[in-house]
Amino acid sequence: MNSLFVNKSVLLLMSLTIFVTFQMMAGVVSGGIFDKTKITITNTLSQPILIHCKDQFNSDGPQYILPGANHRFKFFKSAGLTFIWTCTIQWPGAFHTFDIYDSRRDKCEHKNCYWQITEKGPCDILPKYKDPICLAWNN
Repeated sequence: MNSLFVNKSVLLLMSLTIFVTFQMMAGVVSGGIFDKTKITITNTLSQPILIHCKDQFNSDGPQYILPGANHRFKFFKSAGLTFIWTCTIQWPGAFHTFDIYDSRRDKCEHKNCYWQITEKGPCDILPKYKDPICLAWNN
């Protein structure tokens, strides 16, 4: 009786190992169930900015970005779900919000999104295009 239990346990462990191996192989080929997306924000203004980016559940925390410097954060998103990361961006005399990442809008090259912050609004840097694509602030 004891050997029957051991044989079933070994069979179950082998089946689980094979299942996990196939899932990992499929994830490498297809891009995975969870994709790590990286957002890089560059301050092109002549003064420092304070940004705070968050989604429904997570926050990148307040970040102080000097002129010409950048800040990068990353997150995991699940395939098929809508993700929106909204940032508040402020400098003396200005306060704006912008959806820095919207999974319905953004198709980042190799899961890397690059944004420049300008007075008029954020500009998406896409490798396919010569010039950045600038958008208006949310507010």
